[in-house]
Formats: sequence, C-alpha cells, structure tokens
Amino acid sequence: MDAVTTLNDKVDIEKLLVHYGFQNLNSDGNMIRCSCKMHNGNNPTAFVVNRDTGLWYCHTGSCGGGDAYTLVQRMENTSFPNAVRFIATFFNVDISELNIRERQPSYIANIKKFLSLMRDKDKEYPEFQINEEMRDVAKFRNFQESTLAYFGVKYLKRITLSKKVEGSYTLQNRLMFPINFMGRMVGASLRRLSSKDFPKWSHQNIDTGNFLYNYDNIILAREIVVCEGITDVMAFHELGIPAVATFGAHITHKQYKLLLKTGADIVLAFDGDEAGQLAKKKAIELLKNKANISIIAFLPGEDPENIPREILYERYTNRKRVK
Repeated sequence: MDAVTTLNDKVDIEKLLVHYGFQNLNSDGNMIRCSCKMHNGNNPTAFVVNRDTGLWYCHTGSCGGGDAYTLVQRMENTSFPNAVRFIATFFNVDISELNIRERQPSYIANIKKFLSLMRDKDKEYPEFQINEEMRDVAKFRNFQESTLAYFGVKYLKRITLSKKVEGSYTLQNRLMFPINFMGRMVGASLRRLSSKDFPKWSHQNIDTGNFLYNYDNIILAREIVVCEGITDVMAFHELGIPAVATFGAHITHKQYKLLLKTGADIVLAFDGDEAGQLAKKKAIELLKNKANISIIAFLPGEDPENIPREILYERYTNRKRVK
C-alpha cells in the first residue's frame, strides 16, 4: 500500500484548517464553511469543505480547490511529496516504509468532478464586487454593534452602479447589507440614511425572488422564522432565533423550494399591515401540509424590528400553530 492511500483514512482536514488559522469555521450538514486564509478573505461562507471527501473549494479569490494535500501544498508552498510527508507527521502516521505515489486516477477524477460542480455554481451565482471604500458600522437604530458586524453591514459614502440598459448612476450615504448564498456574496441591499434620499432600499446584482436573506446561516435550524425585511431578521438574531427574509410581502416559488429543502418547521412573522396579512394567508396556503407552520401576530403598523425585543420574544413564545 502506498503512503497516500494509507493517509486518506487518517486525514481530518478541519484540523488542518484550524492549524493554518482559517477563521469563522462553521458546520453546514456535511460541509464546513469558513473564511479563506489563502487570500485573507473575510466572507465566512466562501471557503467550503466536503467532510465526506475532504475536498475543498474557495468561491472567492482565485484559490481554486483540491484535497488536503493541495491545501498543504498551497499553505506551505511545497511539492506534493513534501505535502504527503507533512500530513503524515501532522497526523502521526509512520510512512517511512511506504512509497509516495501520485493519487489514483479515480481519485483525481472525483476531485475534478467536485471542482467542476463548484465552478458551475460560481457561474450560476456570480460574486458581486463592491470596489468603493467601505467602513464598519458601529451604530444603526437599536441594533447591537456585534449584530451589525455579524451581518457584515458597511457604510458607503458613495457607490456608482450600472443601469440595466446603459450608463451609470451614483448613490450616496448608504448602508450596505451583503446578500450571501452558496458561500459567496451574490448581491447587496443598500439602504438610505436620509429620508430625503430615494430609493429607501435598492437591491443590486440580484433578483431577490430567487433568494432568502440569511439562508446560508439557518439551513441547519430545526425551526425558521420567515419575515419580510433584512432588519427583521437582525432583530430575531438578537434573540437567538434563526430567521430569513423574503425581501417583500410574499414567498416566491424559489423561496418556497429553499424553505422546504431545510425540512424545518416554519414560523410566519409578516408585518401587521394589509400586505403582510395577505402574504401570511398566501404563505399558509402554500406551505400547509408541507411543513409544520405557526404564526407570530403583529398589530397594524407593527413589524418584528420596530417593537421592543422583549415584546418580540413574547410574541414568538406565544406563536400559534396552524392546524
């Protein structure tokens, strides 16, 4: 038996990630997601690893992907044989009597198949880049600074955007809320800071009906709150309650499929206005007999973000099950 075949059963790539200082490691089913240390990225879902195969891929930067040996080659700037020796030492496996041969053709084929799948996802959901200078946000409404940091909220003094047909336009003094999906930033929502500016919200590079805000962070949750807006999600987050937003007062077919994919119980938390109540009714019809559904009640003029957190938690605690 050769060294690589012997080591494959011993390698725990998560331990290698910790060793090399990859940040924001989190589990997502059989996937590990984290920020990519190779290009010092800060997107906590950009670097993905399949636990079952040990294969990794970076959705941002130009790091590509591979297996544990490729990872060590990149991080140590070394050859494949030296990477094999490093991994053997790291996991305390004696390979002194074994030959170091290249990986088997079938193994290489699996790597190529995995990378092809990841690249296809990159094409389907291209990353959205913002080149203008951004600043951290310490204060917005009553949100905690840690919440603003968790959701990656940034301040843009100005941003120049392309029009759908041709030309460009500039927005000033906006908060930027990144929209992440499948490990990459696929778009952004920009919110005005002055009531004199228009529009209040602007969604960039994205058809919001194809996504759910905060989806990457809740796909393992047993119960998911569905609300209308980004700041509603942030309010539930401060209570430790997993939530997503539909970017408006209805659930699209693609959002419906994303929700069902989680297998979670669904809690509807639409606004208390007429549009929210209509959306709630349609959502019940859509999800009934497909998922366990419950409802959080809001009065006219109320939404999850504009009521005190203790009241929001009380409403959540008293949510009503749909029979």
